[in-house]
Amino acid sequence: MLKFLAVFISFVFAVSSYSDNTKSISSIMLIGNSFFYYNNSLHNHLGDLYDADPTLDTPRRRSITINGSSLSWHDVESYISNEEIGSFKIDSDTNTYEPYEKQDIDVVIMMDCSLCPINDERKDSFYKYVKKHSETIKSKGIEPILFMTWPYKNKPEMQQMLEKEFLKASKLNNLRLIPAGQAFLYINQNYPNIDLYTKDLRHPSKEGTYLAALMVFTSLSNKSPIGNTYMMDLDPDIAKILQKAAWTTYKDFQERIINSGL
Repeated sequence: MLKFLAVFISFVFAVSSYSDNTKSISSIMLIGNSFFYYNNSLHNHLGDLYDADPTLDTPRRRSITINGSSLSWHDVESYISNEEIGSFKIDSDTNTYEPYEKQDIDVVIMMDCSLCPINDERKDSFYKYVKKHSETIKSKGIEPILFMTWPYKNKPEMQQMLEKEFLKASKLNNLRLIPAGQAFLYINQNYPNIDLYTKDLRHPSKEGTYLAALMVFTSLSNKSPIGNTYMMDLDPDIAKILQKAAWTTYKDFQERIINSGL
């Protein structure tokens, strides 16, 4: 079992925060920064994971990222009201534009900068814009979801602080939370030979992006990724470890929410 920090248990969530995790999702928007777009963008690998599962339909995906950004940089209102965003795709075989018949969005996954939730100068902004953007998204009948980032490779103590703030923000705004940071912690503690980071010790390696995509996949689909044939060209043995870690993290996260008194 995962060794989660004791601070986790002290947070109690509204039941509705996690009541929709089995609903069908046909369209996803991701809003964030370079943590999402590294390694040819998480949203592409998320689509590949869906494509490899014959029991699931692959949702349309749109990723809007600004390098180094916090949530305060993003004009979320314009993203979800602009009818041109997500209105077409480009067929690379025929080099033509193909319009999408539907442009609706089911969920928006938000990520703040990696230090914003725990930096004394940025923490208030984190809470302000999680609230503001969540209200904007909900007003359009869309579900907002928070993506918990990970600790830097050389700063594992960040995890406890990140968990505390992300869990609090999730509770205050009645949001589902994707515990990617907890999956990173699990691998860092149990499989230190698997390097989830690039040389800067912050951004995700291919293994890190794959693990983050697995966490989004299993959190949205409520399905195990174990055995999924899409492995992002990683060593199959490493990919399988990451798949198991993602599923273990997700199950443990859900159990702890239930056991905390919901």
